[in-house]
Amino acid sequence: MSFKSNMADPSNRLSSWKGHNCCSWDGINCSDTCHVTVIDLRNPKPDSLFLDMSSQLVSTSDAPSTALIGTLPASLFSLTHLTYLDLSFNNFSFSKIPLGFSNLSALTYLNLSNAMFKDSITAQLSNLTSLVELDLSCSSLIRDYSSAYYSLSSTVTTHSGYSYSYINGGRLYASNLNWLQGLKNLRKLELSGVDLSEVSQSILWAKSISNLSKLRFLDLSNCRISGEIPVEHLLILTRLSELYMRFNIFTTKIPSKLANLTYLRVLDLTRSNLQGHVPYLPQVKKLLLGNNSDLMVDLHSMFTVPWPRLEWIDISSTRVIGSIPPSIGNLTSLVTFIAYDSFIHGQIPTSMMNLTRLENLFLHMNHMDGEISSAVSNLKSLQFLSLMYNFFYGLIPDTICTISSLRYLSLIDNSFTGNLPDCIGQLHNLRYLLVSYNNMSGSIPSLSSFFQNSTPYMLDLGHSGLTVKIDQQPFPPIFQQQVLSLDSCNIGGEIPDFISSLSKLEYLSLSNNNLSGIIPAWLFNLPNLGHLDLSFNRLQGHIPPSIKLKSFFMQTLLVLRNNLLQGSIPRRLENIRALDLSANNFTGSIPAEVGQGNIRHLALADNELFGRIPFSLCQEKSELLVLDLSNNNLFGTIPTSFRNCRSLVYLNLGSNNLNGGIPSELQDARGLRFLGISRNQFDGPFPPVVHELENIMVIDMGNNRFSGNIPQFIGELKDLRILLLEFNLFNGSIPEEINALENLQFIGFSNNQLSGPLPEMLSGLKTIINRPRDGDLLGFFISQIFVGVEVNMVAKGLLLHFDIVRTYDNGMDLSCNNLTGNIPSELGFLQGLYALNLSHNRLSGNIPSAIGNMSLLESLDLAYNNLSGEIPVSLTLLDPLSTLSLAYNNLSGKIPTSPHFDTLSRDGLAYIGNKFLCGAPDGMDCVSEDFPPPVSSDRREDQFRDWRLLVAIVFAGYVVGFWGLFGVVHLVNEKWRKAYWATVDGIVDRIIR
Repeated sequence: MSFKSNMADPSNRLSSWKGHNCCSWDGINCSDTCHVTVIDLRNPKPDSLFLDMSSQLVSTSDAPSTALIGTLPASLFSLTHLTYLDLSFNNFSFSKIPLGFSNLSALTYLNLSNAMFKDSITAQLSNLTSLVELDLSCSSLIRDYSSAYYSLSSTVTTHSGYSYSYINGGRLYASNLNWLQGLKNLRKLELSGVDLSEVSQSILWAKSISNLSKLRFLDLSNCRISGEIPVEHLLILTRLSELYMRFNIFTTKIPSKLANLTYLRVLDLTRSNLQGHVPYLPQVKKLLLGNNSDLMVDLHSMFTVPWPRLEWIDISSTRVIGSIPPSIGNLTSLVTFIAYDSFIHGQIPTSMMNLTRLENLFLHMNHMDGEISSAVSNLKSLQFLSLMYNFFYGLIPDTICTISSLRYLSLIDNSFTGNLPDCIGQLHNLRYLLVSYNNMSGSIPSLSSFFQNSTPYMLDLGHSGLTVKIDQQPFPPIFQQQVLSLDSCNIGGEIPDFISSLSKLEYLSLSNNNLSGIIPAWLFNLPNLGHLDLSFNRLQGHIPPSIKLKSFFMQTLLVLRNNLLQGSIPRRLENIRALDLSANNFTGSIPAEVGQGNIRHLALADNELFGRIPFSLCQEKSELLVLDLSNNNLFGTIPTSFRNCRSLVYLNLGSNNLNGGIPSELQDARGLRFLGISRNQFDGPFPPVVHELENIMVIDMGNNRFSGNIPQFIGELKDLRILLLEFNLFNGSIPEEINALENLQFIGFSNNQLSGPLPEMLSGLKTIINRPRDGDLLGFFISQIFVGVEVNMVAKGLLLHFDIVRTYDNGMDLSCNNLTGNIPSELGFLQGLYALNLSHNRLSGNIPSAIGNMSLLESLDLAYNNLSGEIPVSLTLLDPLSTLSLAYNNLSGKIPTSPHFDTLSRDGLAYIGNKFLCGAPDGMDCVSEDFPPPVSSDRREDQFRDWRLLVAIVFAGYVVGFWGLFGVVHLVNEKWRKAYWATVDGIVDRIIR
């Protein structure tokens, strides 16, 4: 009862704790002698959480928490007959682990996991020598959507929709593991999330664990362990069956000696920074090695030897060498093969169709091709098949319909052709059918008839090439999709009525069809609808004024882009969490109501809205993440109420008529990644508020009236990737601090009044030096569906527009300024640079030969400068170079040649305006050798001084000679003058003859 009085119990879990017979209370068991031996107060329904777009923890349930909240009373530790105590997933308010646990020496099972303790583990539990199972975990895996929504440097893992992260359920740590030495009877030890970073600094850190000779199960995941895997100490645990060490930082190879742990059945080293190759471990059943990007996996070598027990292998997001070998057919025990995002090439070997126990096959996001074999019907146990984002082609075989166990089929984004087999609709267990983005043909003559015998929760036929016909035949009552995507399926007429009966529908996408008419009112009465996309149709009329949508992953998204919708924006938007009305013909001002409620996404871009940005847009405690008001006719200043938009990640106000400066209140949006204010009338110095945006990745301030110097603090914005300041009035020099921006991809300073030399130090621009592999700058969800990062730059003589910027895109445009001095040879370090434009400046000296080291350069523009000397022969080594302009300089010598370099300017326009350049259209004759030899910069300066002296002497001689004669003749007498001019006339007459 003392325990109960110490606890807040919001769900009344302890309501049965009444009276004197405690042995009948929930969670309490007693021995025959009426001693309390078991207390099981584990939280029965821990919060189901995920990380949302702003890295905030969100619960998927609206139900109240069932966790007990409080601290442990001392009286608990008087129950000395306790053998079993489970307090996991409650909330003990970051209290310490009481020393009283040492009194409970009879305990054989103790579970304090994720119970919000905060303490250093020392001797509190060292007296519990009878323990068989101990769980002190203080972290648990959850789904992480944060990177998929707004990370500006997404990885391929992000493209799959989400990744996993650990969340803390307390804060436990240890400086050593000596407290384990007396727990000789332990068979199961779970320390997931316990901070062992200090412990692992010693090479003998695992010695105390090696003393636990009876240990069968060991979980050291997410413990911040560094260094090598302590294999020598683990080998002493001869009975070890399951070893979990995922989410650590080993930076080492997988020890081949692990093969000596003959009882080892499960090895989980997921996301542990592993290197090297996979050793032969024939004893394991479950091998989890995913998300180790430096781990090399040679399946051909691995499967030349038998893996008799292997049932589950995860090599996702590793580096698989080559293809899947035919020898995989020898893994007759295989149940799950997970190998997505692993650089696999080639086809699915036919031998794989003999794996009759295979239930799960995930090969998406690779480079695989070929056809699906008709022998796929042999996989009688198959439940999940994912081949999306590959290069498979051909027909979907009818034999796939014989796999009655199939629940999930995803073939998205391949090159499949032909029609969808009719028999697909007969698979009773099929819950997910995803075939969008293929090259299929044919039609589904009746959607209702096609799915008479199956009930897929998720149906995605969008952009597959199929034509879907909606007839009047009623759908069966069991046809209740949660996700329905029929984009680009040639559906005409009004929005189909059958959708009104889909009461469980959460996601509906009908974009790119021929829908017409008005939006029916019943569409917004669907109780669970969370995402609606009707873009690219011919709908008309007004959006219904009352829109009430419920959540889909705690977000709602209304997409009505690129239709023919007109009129004003509806005012009753209080229940919308995300609203996209972009690219329509909406007029009028932005209603104040649009900022009310809990809206997180607001995109009103590409309309004809006018007026001021309402103060109400950022309410107190605003949750707004994405705000896109670009391409309208808005005017006035940015309201100071933006101080309330602390969660803002993406802000785009470009292409309006806004003026003034950027308010300092924006500094509270510390998580802002994207700031787009281009094509407005902002003025004043570079906004100092940018200095406070420590997470900023994209700054687009081009086409305004900003002036003054580019500040030195720009080098402190360590995450900055895109910096666009073109078409402003900035002056002064380019700050040297720009070299500190390791992640910088685009530098756009063109059309300003910048002066001085180019920065000498450029070796710090590491992302440009080493161009990364593929990845969207904004996460997959944002880039492809909602909003994206766009960049304009001049390259190849054209204004290039990047709709979606990827991590391998980059460029440097410093054209149309007053930059002087030499081009630094340090430019040669930027080996991954795509385009370099230094034209229309006052640069001088030679073109450095180091530019030939820029091995990925495709566009080079140095026109309209004062460059001299020869064109470096090293430029001919730039095979990717497709555009070159060196026009209007003072270059000399011969134009270097090579088979590729000769193709860059067959008309010679790349060299025009260089009169001493042999081969230029207006240059010197290549037959003559009388062009001046190249000179160094120092020698040229000496020659320039000599020429000045010569000109002065000649001019002085002319003055003295002319006036010495003409002055005398003119001043002495008329007779002499006549004689002088008669002589001159005679000379002229002879010359003419």
